[in-house]
Amino acid sequence: MAFINDQINHQDLFYSAVMLNTDINYKTFRDLIDNKAIKTYRDISDREILTRIAKGEIKLRNDTVHRIKKLLDSYSDIEKIVGKYRKTALENNISVHSSLDENYPYNWKVLSGMPQVFYSRGNINLIGQMTYQGAVAVVGSRNPSKYSLYATEQICSELGNKGITIVSGMACGIDRQAHISSVNTQGGTVAVLAGGVDNIYPPANKDIYDLIGINGLLISEMPPGQMPLRQYFPSRNRLIAGLSDTTLIMEAGICSGTLHTASFAANQGKEVFVLPNNIYYENAKGGLKLLEDGGNVLLGPECVIDSITRALMFKRMGMGCPAELSYSDDKDEFTDNIDIGALRELSRSDPETLTDDNWKTIITDALTLKPLCADELCSVTMLPFYKISILLTELELNGTVCQEKGKYSLTFV
Repeated sequence: MAFINDQINHQDLFYSAVMLNTDINYKTFRDLIDNKAIKTYRDISDREILTRIAKGEIKLRNDTVHRIKKLLDSYSDIEKIVGKYRKTALENNISVHSSLDENYPYNWKVLSGMPQVFYSRGNINLIGQMTYQGAVAVVGSRNPSKYSLYATEQICSELGNKGITIVSGMACGIDRQAHISSVNTQGGTVAVLAGGVDNIYPPANKDIYDLIGINGLLISEMPPGQMPLRQYFPSRNRLIAGLSDTTLIMEAGICSGTLHTASFAANQGKEVFVLPNNIYYENAKGGLKLLEDGGNVLLGPECVIDSITRALMFKRMGMGCPAELSYSDDKDEFTDNIDIGALRELSRSDPETLTDDNWKTIITDALTLKPLCADELCSVTMLPFYKISILLTELELNGTVCQEKGKYSLTFV
């Protein structure tokens, strides 16, 4: 399905062309916005505003005025570039998204230095899903060991089946395995590219590129047609970390670019998990150094889910609304997402209308995430302890839940 012209915002394309083909940068935009020369980045395409700035009608830094004058001189050239972007986008079913749009990733909204415009191909609904179900960045060596590949396959498929989205960079090795293991799961996968989303890189990954374009999501801050240059990859890595709630380092050498992603994630306040590996294996020394510096040991999907749960709790507070958590397997789907959402809403607005069976459904849904003690279930459901105790006893008697070391868990998860 091709996009009609009205669905591609000219101002967004113009902004991308300016950022990639002129010396105007984020510092320039900060000066323009702070001094009310423009309201948003989109106003950079307004020739009348640019002319007023060039004439000195608005007080700005000298370097800002100089750069705007240069932009006016090259305005027609920029418009030609915009035309090429549009043509490539239409030919390749590429959509354009803005930080001013509703579908802009929430995780990017709360970070500085994220792109004002990004491009996508595939299922854009994954962005909204990630906000509520969580996302994990999975990165590592391009020439990994069989051990790391196996761990990547196992962990990504299990997290994906819980509805958690796997984010990676579509490189060979660990990235490729992460995408393959999650693309057809409930959580799906997002590939963040260093060049335009119409450029397949590396070419050897054309098969997964095509698969992700149908069942997952390809995104990039680079405009259509842009080749993936070496200097773009660190910037791509910051977006991978930024999209995700936590980051997994599956294998990394001491000078690996994977460490950039770990650094970005840590600086963004995200937890970083590292798969432990052989101390004599050269390609694992970067990851081992991360562990020495305080990284979390990746022991399995459970610790990752705990980390995502904490991240989503903070996100929920920031958004001012509850984030629906329903980490159920495709194989054992025992709660209906629409029904459980309605039940949760009723539990908050009109709890007296719920039956004991309704409350049991809410309890079992809460236990799909991780084992909980009775006090934790009281906090989740807002039910008094005596009521929770009765319901848990009934669930134990019918074999739905079991108790171990004071924690309740589902018997068929």
